[in-house]
Amino acid sequence: MTEPGLTKRQKQVLRAIYNSLKDSGYPPTLADLRDELDVSSNQAVLDLLRLLEEKGFIKKEEGMARGIKILEKGFTFLGVKNLLPYVGVSAAGPYTLALEDVRWQNVGGEVELISDILVKVKGDSMIGAGIEDGDIVLVREVKEFKNGDIVLARNDDETTIKRLVHDDGKVYLKSENPKYKNIPIYPDTRLLGKFIRVIGKAKND
Repeated sequence: MTEPGLTKRQKQVLRAIYNSLKDSGYPPTLADLRDELDVSSNQAVLDLLRLLEEKGFIKKEEGMARGIKILEKGFTFLGVKNLLPYVGVSAAGPYTLALEDVRWQNVGGEVELISDILVKVKGDSMIGAGIEDGDIVLVREVKEFKNGDIVLARNDDETTIKRLVHDDGKVYLKSENPKYKNIPIYPDTRLLGKFIRVIGKAKND
C-alpha cells in the first residue's frame, strides 16, 4: 500500500536516491534511475524528480548532473537518518586545496538540509576553539557574518577555517593557535559558511 503523498513510482525514485547516497556517497545519475525504473526515457525520470521536488521531498540543483538533495520531508518519509554532503578538506592552518570530491554521510542532531555541508579539517590552527586535525565539522551557508564567527573562507582556489575578526576598522581571519599568523581579508576572499559544530572524527579514507 502506497503512503499518502507519493505514488509507488515516486517512492521508488526517492528510495533509489537515498540508497545511492548511502551506498556510494553520490546521488544517482539519470541512467541509474532509468535502470531502477526500467524505463528508456530520461523525460519520465525528470518528471518524477520534478514532482518529488514540487512536493518538498527533494531539491534538484540546476546544471549539476548529480545535483539531487533529499530534504527533511524525504528522510522522514523514508524513516532514515539525515545525510549531508561531505565536500572534502579545508585547512585549519594556512589555506589548503579547494573543496572537492562531494560525498554524503549520515549525521544526527539538528541540521538544515538545504544549507549545511560537512567539511574535514586539516591542521591544528583552531585547537583553541575545540576544532582539531581530522575533525568533521558542520558548516552552514548564512547571509551575514558577525565579528567572532568561525567561518569557512575561500581565497582563489583554496579554503581555510578561521575566526572572523573586526578590529578597529581591520578585518582578518584569526587562528586559535598562537603559532599561526592572522590572514588578511583580500578583495577576492569569499566567506562560504559559518562553523556550527564538530560532528566527529573522519574515518580513514
